[in-house]
Amino acid sequence: MRVLILNQTFHPDVAATAQHMWDLAKHLDQAGHHVTAITSQTMYGSSERFDRTHERIGNIHIHRVSQTAFGKVHNAGRMADFLSFYLSAFWQMQKVATPDVILSLTSPPMVCVLGMLQKQFASRSGKRIALVNHVMDLYPDAAIAMGVLKPNGLITRIMSSLTRRTLNSSEALIALGHDMRDRLIKQYVPQRCERVHVVTPWADQTEIHPTPRDTNPLRAQLGLKDEFVLLYSGNFGQAHDVDTIVGAIRATRDRQHLRWCFTGGGRGMTKLRDFAAAELWKHVSFLPYQPREALNDLINLADIHLISQSPAFTGIVVPSKLFGILAAGKPSIMVGPDEAEASQILVRENAGIVVRPGDVTGMVEAIDQLQSDPTRRATMGDNARRALCQRFDRSIACKQIETILLQAVKDARANDC
Repeated sequence: MRVLILNQTFHPDVAATAQHMWDLAKHLDQAGHHVTAITSQTMYGSSERFDRTHERIGNIHIHRVSQTAFGKVHNAGRMADFLSFYLSAFWQMQKVATPDVILSLTSPPMVCVLGMLQKQFASRSGKRIALVNHVMDLYPDAAIAMGVLKPNGLITRIMSSLTRRTLNSSEALIALGHDMRDRLIKQYVPQRCERVHVVTPWADQTEIHPTPRDTNPLRAQLGLKDEFVLLYSGNFGQAHDVDTIVGAIRATRDRQHLRWCFTGGGRGMTKLRDFAAAELWKHVSFLPYQPREALNDLINLADIHLISQSPAFTGIVVPSKLFGILAAGKPSIMVGPDEAEASQILVRENAGIVVRPGDVTGMVEAIDQLQSDPTRRATMGDNARRALCQRFDRSIACKQIETILLQAVKDARANDC
């Protein structure tokens, strides 16, 4: 099977989708398939560029295409970045070997349209390409939730129409959670529910695993050896509830040996830094980004992990950080709606506590409960690790996607008969 992965980020970029697609590409390569990735030459979140425009690793061919790099400061610049990537990626698609299946992600938004167009062009020349959409973020729903687009605006209607057409032209759709699957079926593919599969994000149980608290090098390095650490790691943007966490930070500022740690980026992180500077939060630390090889130490730094999701993003995103936390065998406090996929997993597996957005008192109580009960923390941590190994490990998820891709190719060829 020849697989073309279409996404703005790929190995060795640090973005979550880049790392997940690299895991998948390696799995497919080891299974005997040929993988081509078309991705950006520009590193995620910066203007820096990778040196190589083409690289081959095993049977994985990586094509990095040029684009503008205005970044996220202005909407006009972001649109230029998107458009330039669309043009470069589509041009590169014409130069690579015809794939059996295109796996299109959702970065940048609406890039799946390129997959649909390529499928249609191939069909006119007598070639059959299967299309699988791996929905990491749902557009235009995400833009509406962020307040960037109006629900009934012209651009929203155009994007919704394109999304509906693209999803309905796909042999299969992959949703990150059951809440996302329900939303896809209800709004976009009500007649094709059997083609919508749930494959959550994943973690590698061999790469991330529990380590003894007292031997974690980061604890000593950061002066946190005796502290009870609440850790938020990753992007903290518009899809996350900042205000509830800010309220809990303020409510615990006089607690002895309680330390809040944040590492990552996004608008929410900037907001937290501003509050910390203005209100002199001595019990809050901001850590630099850690390289992937230090990820296990970072995740094991926490006594409790923090996860956040705004209710408006239910069915639109699923926090991928949850699965690394499960792998490390750590309990979590989730600030988000009960119906969100992350909340459902934590409750079902008894691996954490869910707090409704805005409930600062409930969040402080959850912290108190876990801090004062090491047995409960250990039980939740054991449950988290068991869930990861049995249901959310890298090998399990990659095999699921391989099966979906193979079936999509089979369906596309059957439709051609």
